[in-house]
Amino acid sequence: MAAALFSFRAAALAALLVAVMAACGARGQLQPSNASADSQERSLLSYSGGWIPAKATWYGAPTGAGPDDNGGACGFKHTNQYPFSSMTSCGNEPIFKDGKGCGSCYQIRCVKSNHPACSGVPQTVVITDMNYYPVAKYHFDLSGTAFGSMATYGLNDKLRHAGIIDMQFRRYAILRLQQQHHHHF
Repeated sequence: MAAALFSFRAAALAALLVAVMAACGARGQLQPSNASADSQERSLLSYSGGWIPAKATWYGAPTGAGPDDNGGACGFKHTNQYPFSSMTSCGNEPIFKDGKGCGSCYQIRCVKSNHPACSGVPQTVVITDMNYYPVAKYHFDLSGTAFGSMATYGLNDKLRHAGIIDMQFRRYAILRLQQQHHHHF
């Protein structure tokens, strides 16, 4: 019985990883989805053509996945490895949603008018943790890797030295992983 339960949980974890890969794709190749679970999500998607202003900070190693254990409040582990590839973020409550935001994929970008090192090229992040100290209505506390990915080539460190930056985001994929952060496989 215990072996069957373990096999079921291992299969569920494998399915979860496939879902993350499929939903988030190769760094934002998917188009924004208009599907949403509640009116707040619909308002996020429809705001000003889909891009919503936010603040971004970063934590962990400059080229890391964020927390020391490469996980977070959502229960994901090894987020420094494929399929996450260190492109992770903490979200404050309107993004994390008491854990319902776990596994949500967002496109993020910063533009040169906000900081000269910004590329304006959208990148993809997955919500893997909770941000308990927001600096704005919408606040992404990004891994060092994700934060640096918003920079023009070669200016990653310059952007990271900015600390808090203005950026934009839009949700483009929804994974139904609400229960994932309660289970440890």
